[in-house]
Amino acid sequence: MLVRNLDFLSIPKEFAKVEVDIYDGKSIALVYIENKGYSLVLKEGEEIDSVFLLKTDILPNNVNGHSDREDFINVIKMLLDKVYSVSDIKEYEKQHQEHVFLRLMDMLNEGNGIEMISEENSKTYTDIEKGFMKLEIDIMDNKINALNSSISDVSNNLQSTVNDIEEKDWGNRIRKTINQQ
Repeated sequence: MLVRNLDFLSIPKEFAKVEVDIYDGKSIALVYIENKGYSLVLKEGEEIDSVFLLKTDILPNNVNGHSDREDFINVIKMLLDKVYSVSDIKEYEKQHQEHVFLRLMDMLNEGNGIEMISEENSKTYTDIEKGFMKLEIDIMDNKINALNSSISDVSNNLQSTVNDIEEKDWGNRIRKTINQQ
């Protein structure tokens, strides 16, 4: 019997979304997918510019000292750099990536400005759902490829060892035959 557990594909039917205005009609939305991670969405008005999926176990109420925190903030920095690269804005007017991160997390934690999105009311939900399924499958593929590579390495090393043993065995037989004569 072949059995598959597809729990890793099950995603909550609603996501919590918060959004922060950045500059000139551009905003960053943070979507929290419980037990999966987050999605960062760069928007211009209502149009989606970029979507990033972050598979992490950071909780909105416990962001300090987590190993993924810096990576999370770096993704926000990339989005902010994209916003500011096409505008002539003074450095002191730019929002700092860590402040944006903390503000988004505080909004989720405190329940301020949360919009619940679902398949029925948001195209973003569908994009994120499909993206997380693809991400999970890609992670599995990477693990399978790494396992296959390890198996191949072990197999090659084993074959090399067998060949060495056979050569030594033949060498020993030839030496015995020569010594006997």
